[in-house]
Amino acid sequence: MSEQTIKELTNSISNYLASAWPYSTTQEAILWILNHSPIINKRERSLDKIELDFINRQLNTIVTGKRQVYREALEGVLFYLGNECQWQLPEAVKEKVTDANHQYFEELAKGSAHAQQIFACYQQHKTHFFDTRTSLTPCFIALMIGFEIAPFSLTHICAILNNHDSITNEVPNPRLAITHNACGGDDPRVTHYHIPVVCHQLLHDYYAQSLKQLCPQTLYTSLTQWLQTEGLSRVQESEWFKHFQVSWYIRFQLPPIFIKDLAYPERHVGLPQNITESVLKATDIYDIDWDTTWFESLKKSRTKTHWPHEILLKNIENLDVVEYPPLDATNILPRMLFDYTKQLIVYGGVKKAELALGSIRNYTSLKSRVEPFPLSYADAIAKETVNSWAQAVYKSIDSNAVKIKFYTFLRFLSYQEQTDSLDLSHFESPIMPPSVSAARLSVDECDLLIEALINKGIHHPFRNLFCVIAALLGFYAMLRRGEILRLRRKDIRFKPSTGLLTVTVTNTAEGNTKSDTPRKVHTTLPKQYRQLFIYLFEVKKNSPREQPLLGFEGEKYHSRQLYYLLPVSRALRCLFGTHINFHHLRHSGVHIFMLQTLHCLNSTPDNQRGKTSLELEILSSESVAIRFDYWFEGRTVREVNDAIFLDEMGTQIGHIYYGTTRWSYLHDIDWLLPIISPAHCMYTRHGRTHSEVCYLLGLKPNSNDLSRILLKLSPEYARKTRVEKRCQHIFLSDYELKEAMFGKAKVTTISSSTVKHSIAWQQSICDSEHTILGFIFKSMFKNKVFDLGSLSFIWEKGSRHHIQPLPKKQRTALNYLPPVILSDDKQSLQITLACNTKNAHAFNTVFRQADWGWLNFEFTLCVNRKIKSERQITLLKTQFACKKEDIRIYKHPIGATKLTISLIPKMSLSNNVLKLTEYFIKSFQLDEAQQ
Repeated sequence: MSEQTIKELTNSISNYLASAWPYSTTQEAILWILNHSPIINKRERSLDKIELDFINRQLNTIVTGKRQVYREALEGVLFYLGNECQWQLPEAVKEKVTDANHQYFEELAKGSAHAQQIFACYQQHKTHFFDTRTSLTPCFIALMIGFEIAPFSLTHICAILNNHDSITNEVPNPRLAITHNACGGDDPRVTHYHIPVVCHQLLHDYYAQSLKQLCPQTLYTSLTQWLQTEGLSRVQESEWFKHFQVSWYIRFQLPPIFIKDLAYPERHVGLPQNITESVLKATDIYDIDWDTTWFESLKKSRTKTHWPHEILLKNIENLDVVEYPPLDATNILPRMLFDYTKQLIVYGGVKKAELALGSIRNYTSLKSRVEPFPLSYADAIAKETVNSWAQAVYKSIDSNAVKIKFYTFLRFLSYQEQTDSLDLSHFESPIMPPSVSAARLSVDECDLLIEALINKGIHHPFRNLFCVIAALLGFYAMLRRGEILRLRRKDIRFKPSTGLLTVTVTNTAEGNTKSDTPRKVHTTLPKQYRQLFIYLFEVKKNSPREQPLLGFEGEKYHSRQLYYLLPVSRALRCLFGTHINFHHLRHSGVHIFMLQTLHCLNSTPDNQRGKTSLELEILSSESVAIRFDYWFEGRTVREVNDAIFLDEMGTQIGHIYYGTTRWSYLHDIDWLLPIISPAHCMYTRHGRTHSEVCYLLGLKPNSNDLSRILLKLSPEYARKTRVEKRCQHIFLSDYELKEAMFGKAKVTTISSSTVKHSIAWQQSICDSEHTILGFIFKSMFKNKVFDLGSLSFIWEKGSRHHIQPLPKKQRTALNYLPPVILSDDKQSLQITLACNTKNAHAFNTVFRQADWGWLNFEFTLCVNRKIKSERQITLLKTQFACKKEDIRIYKHPIGATKLTISLIPKMSLSNNVLKLTEYFIKSFQLDEAQQ
């Protein structure tokens, strides 16, 4: 790390500690710690006891009084690494970090009296403004932001005052967008805050005045002058930040950890606003656009790799003449680099919408770096191997400029369906806050996903069901993709009556958990998904408990990833944009879990917990009580230690620290205040003066129109006497005022078709009855007699996931063949026919297909001994039988020559399965006969 970079890091740490740490240190001391410790050379976000002891030994060599100064600086640096950069630290250090956080709020409380005096003066100023409608000053708006929107620093407040585009989604849900202070990344990070209706109108009108740009020092001077005017004592510039925080703490009684969340926008990342639509169509979700035998020949590789992106660069003015190259199973990198190059040509880079050809050539000049490290499709879709590949390439590069170039390519790969499990944090400086892919779905968006997965699955009810269950487990059980794939039948318990789902996430033969420790997840499923889980458990009832929950018995890990998770990823992109990947289902589930927890703690009325019927069901007190029943054990929320709710959440999510959950999963913060603070709830009624309501409704301070509007707006107001109307405050909620100001918001409704998922899935069974696997499954489903072992065998030895209805050519050929019957010993199927060319062609057309790969064929030719049999024997060997298939020839004294073909399963199957196979074949023969 260069000297300049270390100095910049020192400055960042110093600024962070000045606002978040209760103690003090100097930049010189911080710089000494960084230069005399292994911290700046670390590649992982962790510091063990041995490394900490080494730093302390370095400190002990200092004999002057600076030793204590440097030791305090070390504690500050570790506080920064633990809180801001999510490092894993020794237990002794973690305790000091916790103590520092407690001490921080104890220090805040010392200024509470003065903070309350300032707030009281601000309230008087606000009342005066509503009465007189004077010009809005930066000082007044800054106080409004700090006291009523969030306890920001003057730097953040100044940025809000200077950015006239800070208010987003003005109608019907205005929010405040805060850009993070410099965070070391290419993309500026933004967080959205809840903004009360009064604050929204004040800030909106302030922006309309077109005031000059401010710097924090100018704003501080203005605030100091205002304090003098009000007869209040002076406040240091850094103390304003703390005064705002302690005022929030006293007025709203919020937990200190949430005060900090509100005060520091950099503690959370906002959801993306610019969403790129996917080119995928709904009909592409279940496409099998790869060679299904790839995984059986992955050891083979080409002698020479072709890189089609080079052709693209030569035809940059006419891209249409360059065809998309096929995706090679043994190395997907040529196609990925082609797609990356085309994206740069069409859409430009992160900072520029249009790039020069030279820049594009430079960014894509990675062939020589990645050519020695081919990436197969199987490795790309597996999280562990694709990340190992990326790290191997990165370590092989000795140029920092090329490393940056490769990292940009990896960022592109992280949004592709084959490589969306790339973890970019491995390639970032651990002394900077980690990157995060901020995205999530609402419960109703998840429902649209489930609908798409069911309705677009053609001829394959198994794949349909497994994909849907994978999506639901990712969302409601907050599971990672690998955890879902490794989940076994014995790891999950379900109570259909309550929707309680208990999942044990643990190490299995297929891999370990991320933390290498097991955990239990307790969640509740909405009513409309419970039947799907009931069907899954019925299908899996007789399967070995060690078998994976999703997939056929014996199905390989990579196959389950490809056929059950990839369609979910495609559906997500198709519906919601290219920024969404499978892991965002876990983000969404964690967010829902947090909402449930906060509503539970704050006893939010059930009818205020959501906007749609599904959201109300998920967030209801009943649903939350069921989810926490393992802990509550019949007690109410007031009878348990609510101080450990966040720890209990972390245990289920798999995070030791709340900070990890907040940064990586709880995106934005506009949803927080309306839940944890009754004063900020949309439905809480506040006493407002007539002049304030007039201001919000765009009326003059003493307008006579107010009474007419309030008669429609408030039934309570209508019942008051004339004197009461004049003298008493008007009680209105933000919700009521927003309706009056912006009009009624459109109510989201869900069509009935989106909630009948179990019925839609049953239809997919009917749609599959013209496939051998679907026909057998439909009968088993109807009679509730499942034999997944036999179905898995037919699937594995047959056409696997490439299931299609019997084509017309095969149906026509069946019509030429005699009926297929069950043998006398019921161990095989038989067909007896004349040994001629016409029958040979019909037999081969029907049965020499992948669907029948689970059968062996034996041929028994009975010929009349009085006739010459050479022709029939030759015909049998050349046109009926294949190499190594059994042929038996018998001669009989009387009767015609006949050929009996036995269709024998390669594994012993139940009589029921063979009988159903017989019915399946006969169903087509009957259909053809009736036409």
